[in-house]
Amino acid sequence: MLALFDIDGTLLHGRPEAHTAALVGAMADVWGIPAVPDDVWAIDPAGRTDRAIARTVLRRHGVDDAGIDGGMPDWIRRAGELHVHLAPDHVAPVAARDAAPVLARMSAAGVEMALVTGNLQAIAREKVAAAGIGTRFGPGGGFGCDSEERADLVLLAIDRARGRHGNDEVVVIGDTPRDIAAARAAGVRVVAVTTGAHDEAALAAADMVVPHLTAAADALLA
Repeated sequence: MLALFDIDGTLLHGRPEAHTAALVGAMADVWGIPAVPDDVWAIDPAGRTDRAIARTVLRRHGVDDAGIDGGMPDWIRRAGELHVHLAPDHVAPVAARDAAPVLARMSAAGVEMALVTGNLQAIAREKVAAAGIGTRFGPGGGFGCDSEERADLVLLAIDRARGRHGNDEVVVIGDTPRDIAAARAAGVRVVAVTTGAHDEAALAAADMVVPHLTAAADALLA
């Protein structure tokens, strides 16, 4: 089995303030616009990729798509640099109480685990490392620097697992309707946890909705 974990709201809880500040700070540095964190919170960022968030904010500040595309590589690099410096000055998201034991249990059962998140890869790796769970995830996965489309990240993560798993052996674990839609578009199963901003009714399109990661592991390992 290949278990693809979302980060914010799933593995980590708390407002990702340093992450958001890094995204808008990098927009200001690369495109010269007066972006602020509230620009991100205003567009319902949960489940979006960082690249999609940036494009939406930049369009609202009058940057056209050609300009966005041209600056995107520099923005990805700069956001990662800023996050390293900003993280110590902000309250960091923390691992879900059951995240570490669940990951240990799944690893012991032979489950391959990777991250599939809208976060830029550098920021994603720093966040899970700071929360003490980074070593559970290998070099594969799918990240917000890879594509603006969430479904692409699932497909990339499967491809980066080097053909070890068919689609029927892949499960996405996330907390938003966008995680569910991405899994559906990629043709894989999805388990939703109600530990983020969405309740059971909002996540009803998942194969299974559970209250926490422990229940997700119970279902997957049964």
